[in-house]
Amino acid sequence: MKPFFFILFAFLVMACDSPEDPAINKQLWAFSPQNNQGSFDKALMPLLNNYQELLKGLAAGDTAYIFNAAKTLIQLTDSFPTAAISFKDSLLHEQAKQSLNNINAELQGLLAEQSLPALNMATHMVSIQFLNLLATVGYQEKNIYVFNVQDEKLEDGMIWFGWNKTSNDPYHSNRKGEIVAQQLLQE
Repeated sequence: MKPFFFILFAFLVMACDSPEDPAINKQLWAFSPQNNQGSFDKALMPLLNNYQELLKGLAAGDTAYIFNAAKTLIQLTDSFPTAAISFKDSLLHEQAKQSLNNINAELQGLLAEQSLPALNMATHMVSIQFLNLLATVGYQEKNIYVFNVQDEKLEDGMIWFGWNKTSNDPYHSNRKGEIVAQQLLQE
């Protein structure tokens, strides 16, 4: 009977053991350095700069700022020069265009939200789509640091990215102190 209780106890301990920091689900994107094209990286810079503005508005809890940044990002994704940038692979070109459309759709959804928790979730989804695009095209212009923080609404936490290895949590402005990135996208 003792071995049965020991096995049961071992399973109970393993089930209750969970990491404090959520792990980044690497299945959401796969970095492909072989797809890198410098001209595409440079063309992405205005989008990435404006994404940082979206995070700044989110951290401040300023919905007007968030909506302005989202509208600008929508315009940038609508007018992104994918036709002028040719990839070696036509499939990759189509994937990049589809990723930009996915980002645009998530931003359209963000504009439909009214509450800060819903805006947090929408920004989280925009972040995932952006990371998917950057990984697919093998972005290498700047280092992209990926962050993930616990959130009671999401088992895997909330994701965002930036150019610095440390960042403040834009989703939970009441949490003070900088967070260290869990991943470098280019790894």
